[in-house]
Amino acid sequence: MEHEATPAAARDAGRPRDRLRRLRRSLRRPLLRLAGLGSGDGSAPLPDLHACRRILLVSVNQRLGNTVLPTGAVAALADALPQAELHFVGGSPAPAVMRGQRLASVLAVARWDPFKPWRLFALLRAIRRLRCDAAIHLSTATGSLGALLVAASGAPHRIGVRRAEGNVFFTSAVEPPSAVHKVDQLAELVGRLGVPAAGAGERRIALSAEERAAAAQDLEERLGAEVGAPVAIFVGGRARKGKGWPLEAFARVAQGLRDHAIPVLVFLGPEEAPRAAEIRGALGPAHYVLEPDLRRVAALLAACRAVLTPDAGPMHLAVAAGAPTVAVFGRENFERWGPRPPRGCAVLDPEGRRAGEVLDAVLKACTGAA
Repeated sequence: MEHEATPAAARDAGRPRDRLRRLRRSLRRPLLRLAGLGSGDGSAPLPDLHACRRILLVSVNQRLGNTVLPTGAVAALADALPQAELHFVGGSPAPAVMRGQRLASVLAVARWDPFKPWRLFALLRAIRRLRCDAAIHLSTATGSLGALLVAASGAPHRIGVRRAEGNVFFTSAVEPPSAVHKVDQLAELVGRLGVPAAGAGERRIALSAEERAAAAQDLEERLGAEVGAPVAIFVGGRARKGKGWPLEAFARVAQGLRDHAIPVLVFLGPEEAPRAAEIRGALGPAHYVLEPDLRRVAALLAACRAVLTPDAGPMHLAVAAGAPTVAVFGRENFERWGPRPPRGCAVLDPEGRRAGEVLDAVLKACTGAA
């Protein structure tokens, strides 16, 4: 989970990373163009995935939200291809996020693995040992590490989205999705694979009955005599990316919930822990949760009446867990990333001036009217 910082401090802290990211992109583009000169055009016919015994699904990203996004597409492919043994390659959050899906294995790429040739070689060897008939890049980021892993997978059929500059990694390249929301883009991509995956759609995390029962017991012990399920609040967000929301605005919502006799559960991730006293002082009486286990967090969110969060990884996790989710966005990109009815809604409020409207949205979410 990520924390809020003052805009100036956040910008200063983020500048070296931004410069490194720009340098990496500037180097990647010409290299991909050069590689494209010697690549096929990606015009091979799509394989019949129903005839494939083993299929590799790849979506590598180190951010929690981007790892949660393809979960609906993975579930839909698993339902549509019961004959296939499915394997998944993702970023560090993938083993926890994908647990419970019908996957034979989940391989994880750590953030710095691409800079450790021995780790990357071991991963490629593990992928090639699977001897998959097809490898599918479940992403529109066609110049990414995930696309490279698909290309190096050894699968006869390597499928992904065509780059504007031309194909590089895939034997069969499909046209980019036209949908606006990332979830809808992935659903559109699945549909173009020739698989009738009508269920491809919203983010989902498969929680077991035991995980849900443990969360219910945890909440019962935390809440004591308080009546009713709580509303969860997560205050983190990448402020330097315009994703934070002022603590004062969160405080107004928390007080509004207490005025309605609704228990408040505030999640503190590892990045928020150093600011725990500041957050407690701003939000006031509430149940504060420092829980490092991602799946326990998901189960707790699923048991909540509603969830309030900025545009951050826990927003996607809350939607995937099925909790009514109100997300506060600082930029006008909520139609691309945010929760949608019936799972929740997004409110654009970069400066924290619409806390009353956000409170109303949370109260509606509590009644299932978000």
